[in-house]
Amino acid sequence: MSFEMNDDMKKWAKDLMSGLGIGAIWAPEGSGLTYKKMSDDTLLLTKMMNHPDVLENHARFTTIMMAIGINMAENEEVLFDAPANPEEAYMLEQQHKIDIAHGWKCECGSKLIEMPHETFTPRFLSSEEVLLENGDTDVVEIWGYLYECPDCDKAFNVDPDDYHLMAGDKLFMRYKIDDKRVMQAMTRREMIQAAKDQTGVLVGDACPITGGKVPTWLWGTYCFVVNSDEEE
Repeated sequence: MSFEMNDDMKKWAKDLMSGLGIGAIWAPEGSGLTYKKMSDDTLLLTKMMNHPDVLENHARFTTIMMAIGINMAENEEVLFDAPANPEEAYMLEQQHKIDIAHGWKCECGSKLIEMPHETFTPRFLSSEEVLLENGDTDVVEIWGYLYECPDCDKAFNVDPDDYHLMAGDKLFMRYKIDDKRVMQAMTRREMIQAAKDQTGVLVGDACPITGGKVPTWLWGTYCFVVNSDEEE
C-alpha cells in the first residue's frame, strides 16, 4: 500500500537516528521488526516476522529512511515465523525488548546491562494526578532507579520497566528496608513453603517494618526479609 511522504516523517526519522548510538538496537513495539544502527548513515535489519503487514511496515520504514540519506542493509537470514499464540507473541516481544536493553549505554560508552544492578534500589520520585477513562481522576506514584556509572560517575534515572529488563525478576521484586536488609518478594514455590511453615509477611502500600513507601509493583506481594550478609 502506498503512502505519502511528508516533512514530519523525515523529521521523525532524523530525530530517531540522532538519538540512537552506534550499535544500538531499535525494535518498534508491535512492528515485528528489529534494526541495528551500524553507523550514522546505515541501519541494519536483523529480524523480521514473516507476515504481510510486517513486510509492508519494513517497506515504509525503508522509504522514509532512504529519503533522509540512510542506507538500509539486512542480514542474510532475517525472517522468523509469526507466533502461534498470544503466549509466544509475548515471549518474542520480551526478547526484542531485552535485545534493545543490551544496547543501552551511558554517555561515556559503558553498557548499562553490565552495571551492578544489585546496588541500585527503587526510589519514590513524585505523585501525579491522571484522568481515568470514566472521567474520574486518580493519583499514581512515579518511581525510578538512580544509577551511577562506575566508569564516569554520571548519575541518571532508569525507568522501573527498563531496570526489570536488565536486572531480572529477583532484583526487580525487592526493595531496601535499611542498609542491612531488603524485602524480597517470594516466588510461587517459596510461597507454598512459607504457607506450610507459617512464615513471611504480606506487603501493602506501606512497609510493615518501617512504615515507609513501597514500590507500586510490590503492593500485595508475599515477602521475606533478607539480611545483606546472607546473600551470595
